[in-house]
Amino acid sequence: MKTIPSVMAITLATILNITTAFAESTYPDKPVSVIIGFSPGGPTDAIGRVLFRKVAGVIKTPFVIENRPGAGGNIGSQDLARAKPDGYTIMYGTSSVTTAPPLFKRDDLNPEKAFDAVSCTTKVPLILLVNNKVPADNVNQFYKLIKDNPGKYFMGSSGNGAIDHLVAMEIASKLGQQFQHVPYKGNGPALTDLAAGNVNFMYSGSFNSALPFIEKGTIKALAVTSEKRSGALPQVPTLSESVIELKGYDAGTWQALLAPKHTPSAVLNALDDAVRTALKDEEVLKSLHYQGADIMHMSATECQAFIKNEYIRWSKTISDLNLSAK
Repeated sequence: MKTIPSVMAITLATILNITTAFAESTYPDKPVSVIIGFSPGGPTDAIGRVLFRKVAGVIKTPFVIENRPGAGGNIGSQDLARAKPDGYTIMYGTSSVTTAPPLFKRDDLNPEKAFDAVSCTTKVPLILLVNNKVPADNVNQFYKLIKDNPGKYFMGSSGNGAIDHLVAMEIASKLGQQFQHVPYKGNGPALTDLAAGNVNFMYSGSFNSALPFIEKGTIKALAVTSEKRSGALPQVPTLSESVIELKGYDAGTWQALLAPKHTPSAVLNALDDAVRTALKDEEVLKSLHYQGADIMHMSATECQAFIKNEYIRWSKTISDLNLSAK
């Protein structure tokens, strides 16, 4: 009699394993929800819609974009963390998954604890932009102006604790810069005020919005924050090559596909394979170039490690600056 429960347990476990394996092998057999933690029309949404239209074609299943903006991207992250880890709710996230949690004191959304990385897809450097009335034609001239005139120059950003603000403050701490920070509700208003001369400079990650102003000459692009030059602005030097103190500097926004923690590896692999195929599509590549994005070549393990390091990096910066969204 003592052996009956154990036999039943083994049989039940075997059935569950077979059922799970079958479910994974047929994934996906219904539409997949893709959370984007920002409003429609932004760079993440624009790239995500093109990318997942191609992913849907590759994997022969609809992928439905669901915009869930709020709290710097934390609303979308929170919804993903609470979702069933079966691959039918995923998120196309950005660098905000490493900046918004420490800013809002949400340790439960620490990406290492809450999510499984499926695929790091793209990275976008920030562009150091200055108003055309600023008397500097290169980044070293401009940084000297800031250094020689502490507190005189005004920097616009897309908001307190946003990646452009954090990058600006990280650079300022390395170079001993002092300036006035003017936070806006998004990149667009900051860029408009920069062109109008209401602020002197900003670090923008929105290439498609900045390019018309650059082409008109109302603002000047002095440098990009990536270690290598951007394919969208190859004539613009990097901070790394231009400023001795910033040799090797690399920062900016990036995008990655994430799933709830404990999503089966077979599901993660199926999604990763589909995304990798879609990233080779000409329409997707054209969209990426328009947004100033370059493809990131990382395995899921490398992507998870990259996100962990970014979280550590920006958590420290937020702590050092004593920033909080509350």
